[in-house]
Amino acid sequence: MTKQSFATALMTMVGAAVFAVSLPGASAHAEEQGALTKAWDSTRQGTEKAWDKTKNGTEKAWDKTKAGTDKAWDKTKDGSAKVWDKTKSGTTEAWDKTRNGTEKAWDKTKTGTDKAWDKTKDGSAKAWDKTKSGTTEAWDKTKNGTKEAAHDVGNWGERTGQKIGSTGKEIGHDIHNGLTDDNK
Repeated sequence: MTKQSFATALMTMVGAAVFAVSLPGASAHAEEQGALTKAWDSTRQGTEKAWDKTKNGTEKAWDKTKAGTDKAWDKTKDGSAKVWDKTKSGTTEAWDKTRNGTEKAWDKTKTGTDKAWDKTKDGSAKAWDKTKSGTTEAWDKTKNGTKEAAHDVGNWGERTGQKIGSTGKEIGHDIHNGLTDDNK
């Protein structure tokens, strides 16, 4: 029973009692006053019983609500704990995968870098060997060419000197023949 229905019932009973008292001759009869008192007592007792039932019903409803709330809270708490455990576990697993993936990527990068460095180092060594070898060969050719050129220059001087020397004789001979008319 709600407070409004209780108030309505109470007012109805009070109205009935007032109406009963207002009837003519009601005050003249003692028995009727007893009936009015009985009606009033009955109304009061009914109202008290209704109030007790309402109070008890409200308490029971509150207890059920509280128990339901407690159960709902326990389920929520348990569900939250399970979700947190899954989240924590998932985060840990994700971190492990990330860490493992990073380590694998680092290992591959390191291995690739080492291989690239080895190739670069080997390539540089080979290139240096070729450069050194080519430089040595070029130097040897330059040195040999310079020596040959020096020998050629020396030989040219000799040949030129021989030519000049024999040319002098020929010129002298030609001058002599021109002056003497001797063809020998």
